[in-house]
Amino acid sequence: MKKDAVVFFLNWVKQASPDVRPSIIMTDHDQAQIAALQEVYPSSRIFLCTWHVLRAMRRHFVTNAFTSLWEKIQIWVQMGDSDEFSRIWQEISTDQAVPQSLVEYLKNEWMAITDLWSRVSRQNRHIFEEGDTNMLIEAYVFSRYCECLI
Repeated sequence: MKKDAVVFFLNWVKQASPDVRPSIIMTDHDQAQIAALQEVYPSSRIFLCTWHVLRAMRRHFVTNAFTSLWEKIQIWVQMGDSDEFSRIWQEISTDQAVPQSLVEYLKNEWMAITDLWSRVSRQNRHIFEEGDTNMLIEAYVFSRYCECLI
């Protein structure tokens, strides 16, 4: 149901502005939204927002009780070097002091989709791709919304 609503909205934007075809779309970890984006904009790359990724991860352990782990996860999520990314994951996943529930959560929810959130996957993009994101869609919606208020 939620996916259908997002598809409807995205198609409305696409029909109103057919020239807007973002090469990159940033979103959170919402599966319905990701599926809708893939359906309406199949040639766009989808990346997960770093802020949302960190927010989701920190909800699975008490960061104040594991401050060094939290610092390591923040570095890991933003790591662009693949060897260093793997090394930090190895440290996190094998450290007996890390809650095993967190390790399992990261393994099950995040490791299979590192191409969506890891900075390792976000390299070697042209400068024009950096600006060609869903911000164009958001700007269109905002301008239409403001028009309605006037």
